[in-house]
Amino acid sequence: MSVEELPPEISGLLKESHFAYFCTTDQENRVHITPMFFLFDEETNEIFVLSHSSSKKIKNIKTNPKVCLTVDMRDPENPFENRGVMVQGTASIEKTVDQFSVSQDRKLMRVYKGFHEKYSVLNEAQSITQVKYQEFTEVLVRVKAKRMVFWKGPNFVTVNLNRK
Repeated sequence: MSVEELPPEISGLLKESHFAYFCTTDQENRVHITPMFFLFDEETNEIFVLSHSSSKKIKNIKTNPKVCLTVDMRDPENPFENRGVMVQGTASIEKTVDQFSVSQDRKLMRVYKGFHEKYSVLNEAQSITQVKYQEFTEVLVRVKAKRMVFWKGPNFVTVNLNRK
């Protein structure tokens, strides 16, 4: 199955941005939104986040795997230059980070390495950031996008991805 090519506005924003607002819902349909580091895999149009195994978002994904995330860039001087992408899809909990070292899954190893390339602060030996990162990012979550909506100012482009 070939991966649908995204408009460059979408893939570019997902590659260059560093934070996404990740939204899950619990069994009572209460919304839970948190800012997250994320990685966009343009080969598969999937998005990955790392989380702690006991976090609210992981509990919510186990109950309801439908998720949404938003990435945006705001122009403080001209709101018509604001742009963003909303991604709707299904999340799956892939692996704990400590399993990567013994994993034969090259894709997941590539994703994990991608996090360290994108967020170079994570590579600093014994930094406070690295210690906190390791404490709160033990589980890899994969989001298979089903729909992406890009906006710039008041203009919108919707891409429905062929996923079952």
